[in-house]
Amino acid sequence: MRRSSALLATAALAAASLIVPATASADVTDDWLTLTFDQLGKDRVAHVKLSAKSASGVTGVVAKMHYKSTSAEPYATVPLQRTDGTDNDGVWQTDYRTDINAHPGLTAVEVLITTRDTHSYSKWSTFNDCYTTTVADLTASPAAIDVEHQDVTLRGRAMFQTDRESAPQPAPNVTVNGPTSQRPDGTTYPNSTTAGADGTFTMQYTGAPRATAGVPAQGPLCGRSATAPLTVTKQTTEVTAKRAPGPAVAPGAEITVEGKVVRHGSAGTVPAVGATVSVDIPSDMAQTHPMGVTGADGTYKITFKAGLEPGKSAFPTVHAGDNGFLVGSDADLGLMWVGNGSQLVDFATDKNRTPFAYGDPLVASVRLDLSPGILTETKQPVYLEYSFDDKTWKTWETATLDGEGTVYFGADKAVTKDAYWRARYPGSTLSAPAVTESRFIDVKYRTEIYEFNASPEPVAKGKTITVEGLLYRFQATAGPAPNAPVAIYFKAAGSSAWTKVADTKTAANGRFKKTFTASKDGTWMAHFLESSNYRESNAPSDYVDVR
Repeated sequence: MRRSSALLATAALAAASLIVPATASADVTDDWLTLTFDQLGKDRVAHVKLSAKSASGVTGVVAKMHYKSTSAEPYATVPLQRTDGTDNDGVWQTDYRTDINAHPGLTAVEVLITTRDTHSYSKWSTFNDCYTTTVADLTASPAAIDVEHQDVTLRGRAMFQTDRESAPQPAPNVTVNGPTSQRPDGTTYPNSTTAGADGTFTMQYTGAPRATAGVPAQGPLCGRSATAPLTVTKQTTEVTAKRAPGPAVAPGAEITVEGKVVRHGSAGTVPAVGATVSVDIPSDMAQTHPMGVTGADGTYKITFKAGLEPGKSAFPTVHAGDNGFLVGSDADLGLMWVGNGSQLVDFATDKNRTPFAYGDPLVASVRLDLSPGILTETKQPVYLEYSFDDKTWKTWETATLDGEGTVYFGADKAVTKDAYWRARYPGSTLSAPAVTESRFIDVKYRTEIYEFNASPEPVAKGKTITVEGLLYRFQATAGPAPNAPVAIYFKAAGSSAWTKVADTKTAANGRFKKTFTASKDGTWMAHFLESSNYRESNAPSDYVDVR
């Protein structure tokens, strides 16, 4: 017991000895303050020693004792006497006997130096007047735990020693703090108990992978902690992660990272509940440090805002686990860079030409908006793309922009098939990529009626009127349209309404003919209506005078 006490006293003495270099001043130089206090000394004396040089000469040195705070009024002022050297280069000392009952714990010591140049200089140090405390006989039960078995019982005894000549004695009714536990939702909470009259304590807790008990500084007792042997078997984890948007994000844009963490438990792979998840990303690419905690199903969702400086890039990762019971795991989030947010708007494709005529060139336009658009680059490509399945895309035409604005497409290239169309901006070092929604364009062959005629003109009432013409369709090679339906319309003179009077079909040579009985003056018209493969025709007309 004597040997143990001596060791504690040596440690306490070393901890209490402070050598504090001074800040050089105009007159006082090379000043060093040493404060030594032996917590196990029976006389409980604080020894204050100052060495200093002064060009004008030191006229006085005092030590002021401030209880617990440097801003507190001093409870004692003690003069230091010069014990060596001269007023210009000397050593000043004092011994101050403390009163642990009146001022237990920390005292801040301010040493004031006055010199003949009428200036004052101060130095600070501290000592802790408390009885040495120990946590004895600390045990943890069980001695081995894992994430599925986290309950621990701590037992021990709080003791204190007034001086090295006295034996340690029980610290009755003191507060004892245990390790901090973590709930499944990631929040933490402390564990504590109160020792009995004989200093013994028992504490039960869960959710902490350690067995540490400590007596915090209280009253005349120093703070001290101890750790009992405890084996924690960690389980391995796996984490999945996906990020949106990606890979490019606008400055200040909200980023979402979500996924799931599982652990390899005794019964197989199960959700890791309450696992801490963090996104490892450079500080200049995120406005906060993104963190989250898994829920009951092991899933997590983390949102944070990107940094504000365009052009920054990194390969962030997600790190999960490492909470004392789990071995951490990582997931790669791929390339991320911060730049202008991009948007393609007002995508237009031949609004008045639907369905689209086979063989015609496609005219389109789109506007690129950049936000905030502070930094832009020249000659940025914007692509007009097409796809037959809305999945695999090919470039039809390329236009360029300096920064943001509207681009136009109108290459002299024939469109010959149904397809999906879109505009795409691939992005740049400073701007995110963007793409429009796809738009399906139905391509049909054009048709046209030639040589249309209603005859004879004039015609006698009751006689026959013959309406005829030639229907052409413009496929890869233009030619007559055989066996195609043609509708015949009539509009009586003085009327504005057309009435369909007959349906007919073209012959093998594309010609059609239909006869009617003349009854009144009016206009005749022929029209090929749209079909699955052909656009509607023109609507030629001819006026016939009936007499």
